[in-house]
Amino acid sequence: MNEYTGLRYEKIGNGKKTIVFIHYFGGDAGSWKWLAKRLRKRYTCIMLNLPGFGGTRPLAEPSIYGMAQYINVIIDELKLKDYILCGHSMGAKLVLYAAQIKNTNLPRKLMLIAPSPPTVENMTDDERKRMLNHPDRAEAANTVHGATKKKMGNKRLLYAVNSQLRIEETTWKWWLNVGMKNNIADRIKGLNIPTDVIFSNDDPVISTDAIYDEVLPNLSNPSTVALSRVGHLIPMEMPRKLARIIKKLNK
Repeated sequence: MNEYTGLRYEKIGNGKKTIVFIHYFGGDAGSWKWLAKRLRKRYTCIMLNLPGFGGTRPLAEPSIYGMAQYINVIIDELKLKDYILCGHSMGAKLVLYAAQIKNTNLPRKLMLIAPSPPTVENMTDDERKRMLNHPDRAEAANTVHGATKKKMGNKRLLYAVNSQLRIEETTWKWWLNVGMKNNIADRIKGLNIPTDVIFSNDDPVISTDAIYDEVLPNLSNPSTVALSRVGHLIPMEMPRKLARIIKKLNK
């Protein structure tokens, strides 16, 4: 019997424009649903569950390349055209690599939300050691509390905790020990796709300095939207405002 029962992707909306959403570390496809419901009239929202997340089968050997390849395979299987590729945190790093290794039918635009840098994401040894204690509901709740600034409703808060607990153990350890340390900055040089970077000046996970020093210099002519009074989980903390921003950026 297959213990992995998660869907590879979920779909919300039937709009003329398509956005493919790649979730953050700790999340899954459902982490986008509060945002997608506010976009459904104008966009077709395709929300992926990366391997090992959301109850899906993990990669035998997780890697940035393997995750990026997985994203591109689903895009090709769905025969998507003229699509936008949007990644949050870890998902943003994977989106950059996916776009770089894709030979045909590239996304017409990238959107990076609170992006993990294409260089090395900064995390203290103590924080990494704490997070490696997985799955642990108390630590998952601590992680959400430490990553957010705005108070989320009970449904969103519970989802943010439970989505962490669903992540397969090898995949969880891979990102903390390897993935977030992989420097792909040189690999994505020459990636000439319009890119919007949406971040918060109050993000406790990815600092403003990291955005300006480690993210933006490695992108070709990016545009930025700086928010305040919101933490790292922007799609879950302020889905209404983020939906307005996305609509404005993609008229």
